[in-house]
Amino acid sequence: MKKRQTNVVQKNGIAHEKFSSIQTSIQFMRVNGQKVRSILITSANKGEGKTFFCSNFALTCSQFQQKTLVIDTDFYSPKMSRENLATGAEGLSNVLIGDATLDEAVMPLNEYLDFLPVGVIPPNPLELIKTQGLEDLLKEALEKYEMVIFDCPPVNIFTDARVFASLCDLGILVVSSGKTTEDDILTAKNFLEKSEIKAIGTVLNNVKYNEKKYDYYGY
Repeated sequence: MKKRQTNVVQKNGIAHEKFSSIQTSIQFMRVNGQKVRSILITSANKGEGKTFFCSNFALTCSQFQQKTLVIDTDFYSPKMSRENLATGAEGLSNVLIGDATLDEAVMPLNEYLDFLPVGVIPPNPLELIKTQGLEDLLKEALEKYEMVIFDCPPVNIFTDARVFASLCDLGILVVSSGKTTEDDILTAKNFLEKSEIKAIGTVLNNVKYNEKKYDYYGY
């Protein structure tokens, strides 16, 4: 399969440094004595930067030569699939219902990074992911990749993220500085904890850095 060029761009050195710091912190994390290999990325609400963070974090993992799979699970607003020109392509939904294999549906973005688009949008996404072999898909992916990353819809709006969270080692909640309220954060954290995810982290987005006013992520 011909490799596609990802639209992810880490725009400045500060951003690159922050993503590298987050990747390094997670690389040395242990959850129940095991390395973190499956990560859910979500936000409380829409427009808080989760897909930008997810894309750049996955890219950073690949730059550290970790074989990485990033999966677009946002059936309601599949931004990552659009950005990678994969709208309408076979993807997650097709694999779950058995219309395609994981190997057939993934798109290589670089030597160490593959992408699984969202696939055909089902009429009831929540029913699909609750009933159609999601655990088996993750197990297969972990046999082929060092890191599997899920870009999930906002956890305070859609239940889907809580289903994925129940299978993951780590949930990362992307918080937008000056936008995400404390109540939103507490609600999102509560939803993730109830899903029985193994660990939760928070990434602060849109923090201003000195007078240059760069946007970057803190951890």
